[in-house]
Formats: sequence, structure tokens, C-alpha cells
Amino acid sequence: FHIFGIEWGPEYINFYVDDVLYNQLTPEDVDGEWVFDHPFYILLNVAVGGNFVGPVGANTVFPQTMLVDYVRVYSRSN
Repeated sequence: FHIFGIEWGPEYINFYVDDVLYNQLTPEDVDGEWVFDHPFYILLNVAVGGNFVGPVGANTVFPQTMLVDYVRVYSRSN
């Protein structure tokens, strides 16, 4: 199992895997308007294919399962 984390600030989103920073997005990294300074909700899914990771291949294993032990959300009080 792994621990995934997202730290979301007004001008950045940091993505962590097992407490190691994996990627950071800032307004300069996004084509168009930075929309991540508005409230959002959490969506957990097993996405397959698409523009981000590429098309599904003949060697793609189906079915897949995602097991989630818990989701914890923290918020700054300011």
C-alpha cells in the first residue's frame, strides 16, 4: 500500500507519494486560467486511457481494483 497526499495552496498544488514530493503544479504550468483557487471536492477513481496517460493497449489488465483504507482532509484555520 502507499500513502498519497495533495497539498493545495492558492498558487500551487503539490502531489506526494509516500511523503515524497512527486509533482507540483503552479498557474504557469496550466494552459488557460488557473481555476484551482476555488473550492473543489475529492474524486477517487481508477481512470483508464485518455489524453493524460494515453490510449488503452492490448496489454492493459482488466478488471482493476482500487482499495482505499481512509481519506483524511486537513484545512488551515486562517
